[in-house]
Amino acid sequence: MRAYLKIVPVELYGPEGSMKVHALLDEGSTVTLIDEQVANRIGAKGRRETLRVSSVGGNEITDEKSRVIRVKIKGLFSRNLKLMTAQTIRNLKLAPQRVERATVAACSHLTDIAENLIYDAAAPCILIGQDNWGLIVSRQIKSGRANQPAASLTQLGWVLHGCCSSLSRPINTVHHLRPSDASDIELNDIVKRHFEIESLGVAPNRATIQKRALVLLDSNSVRLPSGQFETCLLWKSDNETMPERS
Repeated sequence: MRAYLKIVPVELYGPEGSMKVHALLDEGSTVTLIDEQVANRIGAKGRRETLRVSSVGGNEITDEKSRVIRVKIKGLFSRNLKLMTAQTIRNLKLAPQRVERATVAACSHLTDIAENLIYDAAAPCILIGQDNWGLIVSRQIKSGRANQPAASLTQLGWVLHGCCSSLSRPINTVHHLRPSDASDIELNDIVKRHFEIESLGVAPNRATIQKRALVLLDSNSVRLPSGQFETCLLWKSDNETMPERS
């Protein structure tokens, strides 16, 4: 079986132009992300805000140069522009996907919208999450048999998703992102810095006998012209007496 993610061709608009890209409609994400290079090409500006997201397996991503931007977006086969807020991220690096004509042609329930579903291999440059749920929610569904993909109508147009029979072994992909709790991270950093500062210049207490030895060495040691050192005997006390010979 091969599974298709909800990836749809879109057109993105900014102050300095527009760009045709692909977007992943990710209902498992709580944040919308745009590849930084795409945002720069359309001239999208916004305030700087550190991005911290956690994903599957507890992996965390931090982008201190992320920006919060507002852009306009529409599906490639749609007319209406929608306003979308997102955060930029360096190297989004989502897995590419393609929908072949033969795949759609084998599904009679998709015949009337086939041209809207087909696209060449492309890696999404945008990940749209639940913070823009109005763009990704399914408003109409066309489905066939259990081993055939379905199509959902969203504000960005029709998008193919689901499973279909396949002889090849696919690479499975899981997307789940959520912003990390910045307050927890900052508190953890503060505590770590506190202990780092507290440990500066701190040495364990030495025993009294060790302290005495160091004082004697420091006050009675001299460097000889030969480069060697000369020092006193390290008596345990100042009143040591030598045993008399019998």
